[in-house]
Amino acid sequence: MNKTESSPNSSVLEAPTITVKKGVKFWLIIISLCLTLFLAALEFTAVGTTLPSIVADLHGTNFVWVGSAYALASSALLPMTGGIVQTFGRKPAILASIILFALGSALCGAAQNMNMLIGGRTVQGIGGGGILSFSAIIMADITPLNERGLYNGLFGL
Repeated sequence: MNKTESSPNSSVLEAPTITVKKGVKFWLIIISLCLTLFLAALEFTAVGTTLPSIVADLHGTNFVWVGSAYALASSALLPMTGGIVQTFGRKPAILASIILFALGSALCGAAQNMNMLIGGRTVQGIGGGGILSFSAIIMADITPLNERGLYNGLFGL
């Protein structure tokens, strides 16, 4: 091999990896996002197991909408989340989602009939969808690209 030729691996430049020590503020943000994601995911799945006793207590017949209202409301919010974050900021958006989620939980807990329960699940779904989406946006903002997979795995865990 002469000096003008190069080996196949020598043309690939590797970016230097710079590791920055994460502070307490970073880890508190990550832990709080993981906790809110856990609560939203738990609420999304927990109602299915308790639905027969809920329907019996409320003497309802349209129980299909109890689970679907949450999923539909959280999915309907997703296209708007980028604009909401750009308009109002990350912190107010995630806090509003947590408040909506808590308000929906309170409405579900105070439900006297199936219609009130479905309405509460809809409000809860809007908050839960915001939590899921805004958490991903915040995580992408505070982590560098080369570490993002690690933190996405942590969120998925």
